[in-house]
Amino acid sequence: RGVSIEGILGSGIGSTTIENGRLIINFRATAQKQSLLYRALERLPDVFRVDAYAYDDQRLRAIAIAKLSLGPKNLNDDDSYAIETIVQTSTERVVILNGSPPALDSALTRFRQQNQLNDVVMAYIAI
Repeated sequence: RGVSIEGILGSGIGSTTIENGRLIINFRATAQKQSLLYRALERLPDVFRVDAYAYDDQRLRAIAIAKLSLGPKNLNDDDSYAIETIVQTSTERVVILNGSPPALDSALTRFRQQNQLNDVVMAYIAI
């Protein structure tokens, strides 16, 4: 209760991997609930390290794959995020965006307001 999990991303988890796996949990919570979850994760026997990052931490990066309608709108990136076209059809374009979470949220909000955003999947990583 009181924790809203928004996404889970795993890497290096499997019998064929060389290194220990990594699990990134993106969630919203009060400071008290975050602290409680942090302590609970630290106590798990197979967890080696727990790191917490604020939404606007410079080490945190967001990656999004979005399906955008084609139109007269400009899809150029700005200084706060980068955008690259993966594939394009006559009606839409699939792009990958990366940047800080606030920058990507702002860009996706703008695409949504311009009725260009058809679908999106996001993940967060710490660098």
